[in-house]
Amino acid sequence: MEMKKALTAVIFFLLLAVPAASAETISLTLRVGQSVTVNGIPIEFADFSGDGRAAFRINGTTYVLLFGDTVKVTEGLNMTVGSLKPEEGEVHIILSGDSVSVESLPGSIALETQFPSKVAKPGEQVTFSVTVRNNGGDAFVPLSVEVPSGWGARITEGSSEITGIYLRHGESAQVLVAIETSTKTGRFDVLLHAGESQLKLTVTVKEGGVGIQCDYPVKEVEAGESVSFQLRLSSPSPTVVSLSAEIPEKWSAKFLAGGEPVRAVRVSGESTVRLVIGVPSDTPVGMYNVTVKAGNAEETLGVYVNRTHAGENGTLSVRVTDEDSGTYVAGARVELIQDGKTVTEAKTLSDGTASIEAPEGHYTVRVSKESYRDVERSVEIKAGRKKELQVRMRRLPYYMDISVPEPSKSQVLGRVFTYEVILRNLGREDDTYSLSLSVPQDWGGMVVEDPSSHTGITSAYVRSGEEKKLYVLLIPPDTAELGTYRSTLRVASAGSGEEREINLTARLTGSYGLTVTLERYSLKVNAGDEAKTTVRVYNTGTSPLTNVGLEVKAPKGWNVKVEPRKVPSLERDDEVEFTIEVAVPENVDAGDYLITLNAISDQKTKETSIRVTVSKGSGQTYLGLAIILGALLVLGLLLRRYGRR
Repeated sequence: MEMKKALTAVIFFLLLAVPAASAETISLTLRVGQSVTVNGIPIEFADFSGDGRAAFRINGTTYVLLFGDTVKVTEGLNMTVGSLKPEEGEVHIILSGDSVSVESLPGSIALETQFPSKVAKPGEQVTFSVTVRNNGGDAFVPLSVEVPSGWGARITEGSSEITGIYLRHGESAQVLVAIETSTKTGRFDVLLHAGESQLKLTVTVKEGGVGIQCDYPVKEVEAGESVSFQLRLSSPSPTVVSLSAEIPEKWSAKFLAGGEPVRAVRVSGESTVRLVIGVPSDTPVGMYNVTVKAGNAEETLGVYVNRTHAGENGTLSVRVTDEDSGTYVAGARVELIQDGKTVTEAKTLSDGTASIEAPEGHYTVRVSKESYRDVERSVEIKAGRKKELQVRMRRLPYYMDISVPEPSKSQVLGRVFTYEVILRNLGREDDTYSLSLSVPQDWGGMVVEDPSSHTGITSAYVRSGEEKKLYVLLIPPDTAELGTYRSTLRVASAGSGEEREINLTARLTGSYGLTVTLERYSLKVNAGDEAKTTVRVYNTGTSPLTNVGLEVKAPKGWNVKVEPRKVPSLERDDEVEFTIEVAVPENVDAGDYLITLNAISDQKTKETSIRVTVSKGSGQTYLGLAIILGALLVLGLLLRRYGRR
């Protein structure tokens, strides 16, 4: 099988390279769905089969062919399958026979070139870039060149030499016409034929002077990239040759010789320069001409843009590291600035990287972070491209960071306010910080190293890269009014002289306290009598108490009176006296009883109790004894009368 494929390829090569002297050969490329009429016979490229073979419909008959397969189209006309490109939907075919005629639509082909006239030295090759446009119906367009005797010519598309091209209605293609001149000098006309259309080209052949040649005059490039051409300059005598290039708008061009940009070179015999063309990222796909001039000589080069990034953003990837340690710097702010305004920004991650997207253009990148010197870099962002930028930041010798987890606190009057302060030394050097505290009038305050300490400090020493916890104690006076008070902690660096102020807020709130004091904790009363005592209620808090009263709970049937019934308000440190009268019913047994007292207000309550000892009166005592004696007398009489029986 492999031997058969190799033999087929050899035969196919021989068919192309060494055609019979009497045979005529035309090669062309068809895309899926395209057709061409040859010698009156329609040939259509239908599609590719699943195994990669090409399916053709020839005069109503379907053929599925491989590379190198040949089929008879009609008497005296054969078709051989050339290269297959399933991924591009194209197939190359070769038509051979005694007479091969490919039909086209008359007058429907337009030919255009930007530079129809060129100058060359005897024997030199010149190249014309020509656009072939089909303004008629879908058709195969045969191409040929008519040159003076002794000259040579060939037509290429991409890297292939062609003798025709298939174009749908409205389609166009860019082809290169390479002309080999002879040794004769003068002005000569060259005709390019495309079907029945033709284009006149002019070549002027001159002796001597400066010559310019490029072995690869047409190159492909992706928009946003650069492409270079190696140019050979020649002159029969030493001369200084100025260099210039005509390029499309917004493109860039520079000549390099010896690795340096040049605008002119001295040529004695032959010299080489390199032309670098920069293509903007938003350049549309297509063929573009570049005219290079060296003195009076010129050469037209072609740049085919195969991919565009129009409308796309570019990406800037920044990695930030510490200059001394080489560690990643996280949390750095990366700003993209244009015309003095921040276009966009990002923060570096834990690995020191930040990624920013922006339209194509020139920008200034500013990287900043606390304790580091700002860094600025100029960058160019290209659409559809990713640019990487390495930034090394140098830490400042002295830099402090102060944080207070709770800068605002609320406390009731009489308590101490305690604030935790974290002092960090983010600089490269050890530093000493002076501490001063401003507090409200009549307040006390100090900075300590431990919240339980009573010894204040006025400075703190912190090593580079370390932190120290300090505590600010604020002590309000007992006479302070309720409300909000502000204090200021000032921290000054001995190394840099920088001073920071930390504002602390203390909010004094009221406290509610209520105490009950009894005149007597126990009462003695006879059944049927009344007892009287007093109760004092004190406001021991810092805020007024409202609707202060005294509730009494006594045994059932007892009568209790309280005066006054209620006090609307009781100010701080004030007191009120309540009088309690307790009436005990006559039928209450003697003993100890409890009366519950509940001092109440809208804010607080307090409960206490009084023990009441109840005794019986003297009349009741005699009555009780008489009843007992009477009972004993009755019992004695009964025993005398009935006891002997």
